[in-house]
Amino acid sequence: MKTKKTLITISILIFGFKFQMLAQEINQCGQQQVMDSWFTSHPDDKLKFEENQKAIALNQNKTQSTSSTPNYTIPVVFHILHTGGAENISDAQVLDQINILNRDYQKQNADTINVVSSFTNNIAKVNFAFKLATIDPNGNCTNGIIRHYDSNSYNWPLSVGNFSQYAYTWPTNQYLNIYVVGNIVGLDGAYTILPGTPIPFSADVIVTEHYVTGSIGTANVANSRVLTHEVGHWFNLLHIWGSSNQPGVACGDDNVGDTPITKGFTVCNTANTDICTPGIFENIQNYMDYAPCKIMFTNGQAARMLATINGTVNGRNNLSSPSNLVATGVTSSATNCIPFVEVSAATKSICVGSSLTVFSYTSNANSTSYSWTANNGAIVTNSNSANATVQLNNIGNSTVICTAINANGNNTASIVLTAINSSVQISNNYFESFETTGVIPPNWVVTNQGSGATWAQTSIAGIHGTSSILFDGPTSSAGDVAILQMPMMDVVNNPSSVLSFKYAYARQTTTQADVFKVQASKDCGGTWSDIYSPSPTTMANGSGGVSNIPWAPSASQWKTYNITYDSPFWFNFQNSSNVLVRFYFKEDPASGNGNRLFLDAINIVDTAAVGINELTKNIQFNLSPNPTTGEAKIKFNLNDPAHIIVSVVDMFGREVLPVTNTYYGSGEQTLIVNKNSLLPRGIYFVNVNLNGTVMSRKLIVQN
Repeated sequence: MKTKKTLITISILIFGFKFQMLAQEINQCGQQQVMDSWFTSHPDDKLKFEENQKAIALNQNKTQSTSSTPNYTIPVVFHILHTGGAENISDAQVLDQINILNRDYQKQNADTINVVSSFTNNIAKVNFAFKLATIDPNGNCTNGIIRHYDSNSYNWPLSVGNFSQYAYTWPTNQYLNIYVVGNIVGLDGAYTILPGTPIPFSADVIVTEHYVTGSIGTANVANSRVLTHEVGHWFNLLHIWGSSNQPGVACGDDNVGDTPITKGFTVCNTANTDICTPGIFENIQNYMDYAPCKIMFTNGQAARMLATINGTVNGRNNLSSPSNLVATGVTSSATNCIPFVEVSAATKSICVGSSLTVFSYTSNANSTSYSWTANNGAIVTNSNSANATVQLNNIGNSTVICTAINANGNNTASIVLTAINSSVQISNNYFESFETTGVIPPNWVVTNQGSGATWAQTSIAGIHGTSSILFDGPTSSAGDVAILQMPMMDVVNNPSSVLSFKYAYARQTTTQADVFKVQASKDCGGTWSDIYSPSPTTMANGSGGVSNIPWAPSASQWKTYNITYDSPFWFNFQNSSNVLVRFYFKEDPASGNGNRLFLDAINIVDTAAVGINELTKNIQFNLSPNPTTGEAKIKFNLNDPAHIIVSVVDMFGREVLPVTNTYYGSGEQTLIVNKNSLLPRGIYFVNVNLNGTVMSRKLIVQN
C-alpha cells in the first residue's frame, strides 16, 4: 500500500508542476524548428523560400503604417481538434483570442505605457483587424469555429511532413486557419511557417495548444500573446534575434531596420539591454522576443507585415480584398446558420446493463434545444440536454442519435455503442499452460493487426508441461500487433486471489524496439489501461538476452511477473467484478522480423484457500530457526521439478533482500535466508512462489 500511495503522490506532484508551469509564461515557438526540419529533407525548397523572401523585401522599406483606422481585415477560422476534453475550448475563449489579436495589432493595449523611452516613439499600429468568418468555402453559414473529433489532438507532431493531419484547412488565400490541439509533441506553445515556404497550402496554418489560446478558460493572461507572436510569423516576421529558436545565444538580425541587433531575451530586465552593441538598447518588449514583457511591434515590423499582405506570396494579398471579405462573410455576415453537431463518448463499448454519458459538440451556430434517441432497447435520460446518459440493456450495437436545433433548422449526428456480454468465466482458482496442440483455450480471444505473426500454441518450449503460447517475431512484419485476451474474471469477490504469468523473451538486436504490455479493462474492453509495460531491455535481461537466431528458452530463462503484487496499477481493478486482462505485443515498427516471446503458466490462485495450506503441508514447507539471530533455512520437498521465487519483504511490503528466481528438481531442497546476517532486528515476511502459488512465513530477526 505504501508503494501505491507513493506513486499517487508522485503523479499529483507531476500534475501540480505541469499546472504551475502552464500558469507561467510559455516561451516556446516551434516556427524555426519546423522550417529547419522541412528544409533538411527538402533542400531545394530553401532556395525557393529565399527567392520568395526577396520578393517580399522589395516593398518592405516602401511601406509605412500611419492610418488611424484598420486598413486590413483578415478572415479567421478556428479548427478545434478534440477528443471531448479540456482542449475542446469554448466559443468564448476563441472570441477572447480574437479580441487580443485586434487589441495588439491595432495598438489598443494599455500596457504600451510601459514601453521604455528608447522605443516610445516607435510603437506600431499595424492596422490588422481579425474577424471570424461567417461563410465557409462552400458558401455555407459558419461562425468561424469548427470542431473536429480527432485523436491526433493529443499526439500532434512538431512538423509539416504529414499533410493528412491538415485535412481541415480552408483555402489559405482566403482564411487565416488556426488549429487548436491538446498537445504538440515536444513543444509547449505554438508554431507556424513563414510565407514563401514551398509546402502544400494545407500546412500554411498556425497550430496552437489550447492553454495558450486566449486568456480565459483553459488559458491565462501570462500566455495570452502566444498567438500575437505566431501571427507575426505568419505575416513574415522573424524572431528579433534572427532565424533560430535559441534566444540569448548569439547576436542576430531580423532583417528589420528599427529593431536593434540582439541576442533575444527570456526574462525581463529593461534597464540592462545593450548587450550586443554598447549604448544601443535592444527591444526586449517586442512581441517577437521571448521575454514575458512583450507589448509592442515596431514600425519597421509593421512595414514588413504590410509588404507581406500586399504581396502575392502564398496569396496573402487576397485575404483582405473586397471580394474575399464578401466571400468569407466578413462584410456581409450570414445570419441564417444551422448548427452542426458531433457526438462522442469516452468509450464506445461497455458491459451490458451499464450506462455512459454521450456528449454533443455544436459549431457553426448555437443550438437552442436538443433531442436524443436510441435503438436496441437502450434507455436515454436527459434526452433534451446537450449531453445524455445512455443505458445499454441488450448485447450488441445500439445507435444513438442527437439532433441539434435552432430557429433556422437542425442537424443530426449519431454514434454506435456496443454492449458486451459481461458473464464471468473465471470466478476462483484458474491455471492455463496452453497444452492443447494447435488450439487457443476456450474463452480466450486472439486479435491481430497486420499480416504477419500471431499468438499461437507451440511445443517449442514450455515451463509448465511441454507447451506455451508464442509470438513468433522471425515471421512477423514491422508494426504487426497481436493481442491475447484472457476470459472475464471476477476480482472484487476474490480479494485473496493472485494473478501471475511467466514469460521468456529474446531481443533480435540491441536496438530492437518491440512493445509488450499487459493491459486491463473493467468496462468489457471499452477502455484499456497498461498495468505492466517493460522495456525490451528489461524483458531480455535474465531471459534470452540478444540473439539473432530463432530462440527457445531453457528452464532458467523463464521470468515470472506477479500482477497482483508487482503492478502499481492493479489496485484500480480490485473493486471490479468484470475484469479483462490482455497481453499486447507489437513488433518493432521500423524493422520487424524480431525474435520470440513465449507466455506460459497463467495462474490465478486464492491465497486464502485451504489449497494453500494443503500445498504447504504437501511440500513440507518450513522456516527455521524462527526467531533467529542470523540466518534461517527454508526447507521443502518437491514431488516434481518446479520454478521457485523467494522474496523477503518488511512490514511495508518493501523488498529487503535480493529476489532469488531458480528452477529446482524433485526432492528435498534447502535455501538460506538472511545469509551473512544482513537484516537488522525486526519482523519480515518470507514469500515462496511455487509455480505461481505464493506461501508466506513470518520471520523474526532478534540480532
